[in-house]
Amino acid sequence: MANRKGVFIGAYVPNELKESLRRRAASEHRTLSQEITRILVEAVHGKALPAGSVDRRNAAAVPRRRLTDPMPRRRTEDLPYVASKDSDKDKE
Repeated sequence: MANRKGVFIGAYVPNELKESLRRRAASEHRTLSQEITRILVEAVHGKALPAGSVDRRNAAAVPRRRLTDPMPRRRTEDLPYVASKDSDKDKE
């Protein structure tokens, strides 16, 4: 018996789903088990950053461009302009 890290989760799925997962895993050069684990991790924790990337922002950080880029924006779904505290002092 192989020394495995983790627990076994058994599930009955349609054969078409298993074959689709197997093909996707093969196209990504993963095993079926690795592909299922990746899908479950994304479902529980959300999509991860690309490999090698590190998210250094904290949850309350405002993107820097919002402070310096007033309307109109290039993309309609952008967040509204947020003036910096320094720019408020300049007005006084």
